[in-house]
Amino acid sequence: MNEAALFTSLITMAILISACGNLISSTSTRLIRVVDICRGFCEKAKTETNKEELDQIFTQLEKIGPRIKLLETVLTMFYAAISCFALTTLFMAIDQIIPNDLGALTVGSGTIGVLILPVASILLVIERQFTMKSIWQEIDYVNRTFKRP
Repeated sequence: MNEAALFTSLITMAILISACGNLISSTSTRLIRVVDICRGFCEKAKTETNKEELDQIFTQLEKIGPRIKLLETVLTMFYAAISCFALTTLFMAIDQIIPNDLGALTVGSGTIGVLILPVASILLVIERQFTMKSIWQEIDYVNRTFKRP
């Protein structure tokens, strides 16, 4: 591999690592918000005496569990993608100084990292759908319970 191609490949890996970092940051924020919502519902459930309100709280809590699991999975996948991209960069660098050809490892780890990203993104779309269903259910509950005359 010539120097220009190596430099371009290294820059590509740096951009992919940076993109994963941004995705990790935003997904972590989403997870923190969902955990805070869960804790808020749990605190509210401890003091609520109205059965209908308690039912609504428990319904919301049941829907939060899958969201948390999805976000945890996505974060793990983004970290795995970063690891693959870092390994790809390492293999490219080592390949320049040792006589053994590491092309298969380089291509393999880069490919795995690139394949992880769309799968994780699809899981984020699914999580967003859970979020919207939960919000619409809560809005319907409020409309039914507190209808204006």
